[in-house]
Amino acid sequence: MFKTFQFISKVFVGKVVYILFLFCSSCMSQSYPKGENIMVATWNAYEPPSETPEYLVPFTNGFGLQVTRISDATVFGKDNKQLRHHYSVDSPWNSDGTYIKLSGYPAAILDGKTYKFVKWADIPASATWANTNPNIMYGTYKNKLVSYDVRINTIQTIHVFKDFEEISYGFNKGNMSYDDRYIGIVGKNESDLTLIVYDIKNNQIVGTDPIGNVDLAWFSVSPLGNYAVITFGEDGDLPTQGLKAYDIDLTNKRHLNNYTTHSDLGIDAEGQEVYVAFGDETTRPNGYFMKMVRLSDGLTTPLFNYTPDNGVWNGHISCRNINRPGWAYVSEGCCETIGKKELFAIKLDSSNTVERFGLHHATYHDAYQQQPQAVPNRDGTKIMFASSWNGLFTTEYPPSFIVEKTNKE
Repeated sequence: MFKTFQFISKVFVGKVVYILFLFCSSCMSQSYPKGENIMVATWNAYEPPSETPEYLVPFTNGFGLQVTRISDATVFGKDNKQLRHHYSVDSPWNSDGTYIKLSGYPAAILDGKTYKFVKWADIPASATWANTNPNIMYGTYKNKLVSYDVRINTIQTIHVFKDFEEISYGFNKGNMSYDDRYIGIVGKNESDLTLIVYDIKNNQIVGTDPIGNVDLAWFSVSPLGNYAVITFGEDGDLPTQGLKAYDIDLTNKRHLNNYTTHSDLGIDAEGQEVYVAFGDETTRPNGYFMKMVRLSDGLTTPLFNYTPDNGVWNGHISCRNINRPGWAYVSEGCCETIGKKELFAIKLDSSNTVERFGLHHATYHDAYQQQPQAVPNRDGTKIMFASSWNGLFTTEYPPSFIVEKTNKE
């Protein structure tokens, strides 16, 4: 009875948080590209760029939005992974948008408004910004969960997981609940893995599941803290394949989907927690090329329903727009017929609505680090992406860019 009450309370709190997000999104003056229906949008042939953008010199792209290159090998003194952001599920922006974190160690910290370099930060492993404190990141060090204060460049231990030689924060692709309470940890002893959900607020482990030596892709808690989600490296419906979900205490494990393409966890237009992914070999023949799977019951909703020809079916998806629920952000990486190298947001309902931000010009298939792996800021008005600008930048790791619709447009 008590557990049922806890679950109902958590769902109610989650709904309240979602409503507050919607209220904040509507009361602030934000700028987004015009919404278009996928079936009637004009999809032009890709045109490669002829010259490279200058560092910190904004320009207007072919979609009428402003683009700024925010990293430079000469200014940074480095031409490695510090030039770009980390990944599509790791928000570069802190909670109030005043700082930006790029990839690598040490990590470049930029001014969130001017995009100018501020300093190098000695961040912990898998460091991600807190959602409630703009100065704090969470990460790991050996078998410790730690916090990092960007103002004073110091690390503090939150909890030592003494039963494990090492821990990982979601296998480097996890996220915390939006209230910074729950975090998904993977404990490691040699090749054996254990899933752990830790409650930072109450300083306690709320659930564990020893999964042994398996091919684990990533592990994360859901946005509103109702569920924990695991994806395996192999597709299928066997115990160590596909996508599984648990209740937040790692009970009630259930299979949600056979396929685990590039994806993220978000909130749909109805306030439900969902897994958003590209389509697969079962969805593409039916004319839809993205999907969302509801975490509560596995209900699958088709997205990007495009029947005349192949739609998008590769690239990366991000739902780090946590202050603008109901949308996912996409960097296209597959197709010649429509949307080649496009950046767009897609509404998480059945309306087939997209907001198109422009082209990323990344040489997607040249190397993993060359992929754009686009990620929005927290209100979804800006998208960061990495790009060699169709091969015109020749560093091993390409620089990062930000595209945004300014109030001037």
